[in-house]
Amino acid sequence: MTTSKSNQNALLILLSEYLFIFLPFLVIGIIKIYKADFSTFFQAADWSFAASILFGQVIVKLVSGSVIHSKAKWQRVVVLLSFILVLGLVPSLVVLALILIDGGVSSFLVKTQLVLFSLASVVFFWVGSAAHAMIEEG
Repeated sequence: MTTSKSNQNALLILLSEYLFIFLPFLVIGIIKIYKADFSTFFQAADWSFAASILFGQVIVKLVSGSVIHSKAKWQRVVVLLSFILVLGLVPSLVVLALILIDGGVSSFLVKTQLVLFSLASVVFFWVGSAAHAMIEEG
C-alpha cells in the first residue's frame, strides 16, 4: 500500500473515532441553543473529559504501534508518551477535577480546558496517524 493511501486510511479511521467523541458536544450544543442557554456550553467539564479520552486513545495507539512495529525506536516512543502524559493527560484530569469541584465558573479553568481539548485534538490526529502507520508497517 502506498504511503499516501496509508495516511488517508489512517486519517479516515481517526476521523470516525473523533466524530463519536465529538457527538455528545453536538447534542449538548443543540440543547443549549434550544434552551437559549449557550453561554454555559464551554463551562461544562465535558471538554476536559473528552480531552482526557483523546489523550488516552493516543497513548493506546502509540503503545500498540510501537509494539507491533519491530523497528520503532523505543526511546522516542517513551519521550513522546512522557510528553503526552505530562503535558496532556494529567493536566486534563486535574482541570476536570477542579471544574467539578469549582462548578465550572472560573474563566481560567474554562479557557484551559478548551486549550487542552484543542491540543488533544491536534495530538490525536498527528500522533494517531503516525501510530496507524507503524501498525500497518508492522
